[in-house]
Parts: sequence; structure tokens; C-alpha cells
Amino acid sequence: MSDAAAVPAYNVDVKLTVKNNPNRSQFINMTIDTVPAGATRLRGTWRGARVFVPSQGGDFNWDGRAGQELVEAFDGPASAARVVLGLEKFTGAPGKLPGRGAGGAGIVFDPADPAFRLEITWRIT
Repeated sequence: MSDAAAVPAYNVDVKLTVKNNPNRSQFINMTIDTVPAGATRLRGTWRGARVFVPSQGGDFNWDGRAGQELVEAFDGPASAARVVLGLEKFTGAPGKLPGRGAGGAGIVFDPADPAFRLEITWRIT
């Protein structure tokens, strides 16, 4: 048995930028411990400082199936939490997780204010 800490199979830093105010941005880290070959639906964890996303972390679900290609990030465990962030076109090659340089659009949600929607862009750094 090794004393070395396990290295996650997927670990990326993602820059989120407010679409109509590019000077306003924040970073989140997204990690998936195990990525089985051929998997197109996975769960991971995310964390980051509370800037404009109204949470500091939780679970996220990734769906890389054609027509989905998105991430839903929650403000805690996915089974008992609310969506705070949606990232669209979050995919690399068809059915694969995206890598450095990939980017797209998304939306920040505030569970305390259902009318709140903040359009953002995302880019893996």
C-alpha cells in the first residue's frame, strides 16, 4: 500500500466570466476521482470562492452524451442540493471530458432568488 495521495482522474481549473462584464470573473476547481473508459455520465466535486456563484462548492453531474454535453453544479451533495451553475457544451471529443483551452457558455442560478440568471462564459485554464 502506498502512502501517496490518490491523484484524481480529472482535475481542472475553470475560469468563469460574466458575459456582459468581462472584468468580473472567478475560478472553480472541478474533480472527478474515477473516469471509466467509455463513461459519458459522471459525478464529481467542485469548489471555489463565493464571488458571483452563490456557493463555495458541492457535487456536479457531467453528461457527455450527444445532445446533452453539460455540467450541473450543486450547492452541496447532488441528492439534497440545488443547482447553482450550468455549463453548456462541456465536452471534448464526442463523449469525452474537455481539456485545457476548452470553453463555452453557461448560467449561474441563485436558489434563494429563482428569477436570478447570470449569463457567463467558461474556459478551462
